[in-house]
Amino acid sequence: MSALALKGPYWVTSRQHRRALWTALALAGTAVAVLIASRLWSDSTAEALRATGCTYDSLDPSCFQPARVYADGQWLARHLVEYAALGMLVLPVLLGAFVAGPVLARELETGTYRLAWTQSVSPARWLAAKVAVPAALVLTAVPLLSLVFFWSWSTGPSHTFPTHWHEPTMFVSFGIVPTAHALLGLALGTAVGVVVRRTVVAMGVTFLFTGAALALLSRLRDDLWTVRTVTGSVTLDGEVWRLGSGMLTSSGERLLWEDCWVVRSGDARQCMTDRGGVVEFVDTHPASHYWPLQFVESGICLALAALATLLAFRVLRARHP
Repeated sequence: MSALALKGPYWVTSRQHRRALWTALALAGTAVAVLIASRLWSDSTAEALRATGCTYDSLDPSCFQPARVYADGQWLARHLVEYAALGMLVLPVLLGAFVAGPVLARELETGTYRLAWTQSVSPARWLAAKVAVPAALVLTAVPLLSLVFFWSWSTGPSHTFPTHWHEPTMFVSFGIVPTAHALLGLALGTAVGVVVRRTVVAMGVTFLFTGAALALLSRLRDDLWTVRTVTGSVTLDGEVWRLGSGMLTSSGERLLWEDCWVVRSGDARQCMTDRGGVVEFVDTHPASHYWPLQFVESGICLALAALATLLAFRVLRARHP
């Protein structure tokens, strides 16, 4: 933030929580280092394999050990990416709990907010400062993390041992969704902190609300954009998000494979044809649906974040006109 932005209550907020802010920056730096390490490790193992003149799928016995070393290195690089993805997944929950508890509820619970309000700082401006400082950190650090994550994931071990864009931890780790999720967590934490006004309770409630919101979004994600249905002889590569599959009857009725696997696990296709199935189908989200899904989910998050923030300011104004 600029020097101008850090005047008054903004400077006070950043000063009060400087340790937490520095810790957040250190964690972000650690995540970037892990992602860079994953990318470099993936490159080094690939280069070591090329230096032997072998390929990963070579049947030459002399290549078995180099191929195994390569596979172990690529798996390690992939695991580093997955650990970073888990961090991106829980980031909105942690951010929301921090804003709800230490930033807002603790001051409202102990009454220290009164000191700021006696210094020509209105309640609305006080709350705006409390929200603006972590929001500035989110808007600075999370997009950077998303870009580094995409670079590490898309150019590293994703080719030999792929993780796909539609996997829950991957989808929320790059693009614009991570920033939208973080802002939603911040907004929910703001609303809960102002309403609950008890530090520990506010953190727990925010944890539950934010976790539930993110879980619901994950559950509904495949319905956020129109599904593409492929019929006939179906051959799909790994970039396609496969959803429901089965067979269509002559009248267009959908028969799902799982129904026949339960009824007659030994002969699912015969079960399908007995029920009138004539052609196979698969519901999919191709790779071209990635950005539409990202935009729709981000829009939902930002709308919910705006409503939560508005609620926080209205509650504060009602209690402290």
